[in-house]
Amino acid sequence: MFLLASPLLSIVAVLGLGFLYALVIRVEKIDAIRQVCLSTSLFALFIGVFAALSFDKAAAGYQFMNSFNFMPQYNLSFAIGVDGLSFVFLILTLITFPPLFLAA
Repeated sequence: MFLLASPLLSIVAVLGLGFLYALVIRVEKIDAIRQVCLSTSLFALFIGVFAALSFDKAAAGYQFMNSFNFMPQYNLSFAIGVDGLSFVFLILTLITFPPLFLAA
């Protein structure tokens, strides 16, 4: 539930771990880079399937909302969430990436 409550933190964590792993490996090890891409996309697909199972189709509006007010003196904030249509495209994207990384 923590990953669904904070989608921005989840995205940063997945990208950060992939980036740190990419820094550790050498450029010659292209298979390792492919494995990192595939494992990261499978992890994102797992989170997406978990989110799809907990998505409430009857609720109107955005779900899995997360907002961050980073400059209150200028009234600047960041908000992220998904509605029904964007969630379908998100799941389709998550399903598309692992076969693409396998074919690369």
